[in-house]
Amino acid sequence: MLEEWIREKVSGGNGASFLRSKKGQYLLIILVCLGLLALVWPVSNINSNLGTNNAEQEVVENYGGSSSKLNQEVESILAKIEGAGEVDVSITLASNGIKTYAANTRNESRESDESDRQGGIKNSVERSSTQDIAVSSGSPLLIEEKNPQILGVLVVADGARSAELREELTHATATLLNIPVHKVQVMPRKGGE
Repeated sequence: MLEEWIREKVSGGNGASFLRSKKGQYLLIILVCLGLLALVWPVSNINSNLGTNNAEQEVVENYGGSSSKLNQEVESILAKIEGAGEVDVSITLASNGIKTYAANTRNESRESDESDRQGGIKNSVERSSTQDIAVSSGSPLLIEEKNPQILGVLVVADGARSAELREELTHATATLLNIPVHKVQVMPRKGGE
């Protein structure tokens, strides 16, 4: 069918008559369907690890900002410490955390041995790996979500002029966020006690 159309075009036949024929209409319908299929076909952009067979993908979204919800929680707790007064907290995060998604991995391997007339043997191996994220109810299936890494915490408190209270606020913050003490800095508020 395609050969006939090409021969007709090359020999200078009328293209309009071909499109009016049954074969031409079928060919046109098939081409339109293939074009629509190419537009609708889902395209996934997945980083795959070809060396491993695990079914997980990690996505880290770096933004280097502070989490206001976490700030408010820590402020609320530290303000309850006797003598702290009004407390402001700024937490600097390295990322939004790590999210691990379930994935389906398919590995294929094909081997072929060919020999030529001179007695030479050609051995070829073809390997391919495909990884698709597993989806549940239209959204990716989340396996694990790790908390973000905390780079540092600044606490500004009314009662932080006292060395004893600064130490208490430092240890309370470090314990609350499960971070080392050297990542916490407590400062007195300007015009405080």
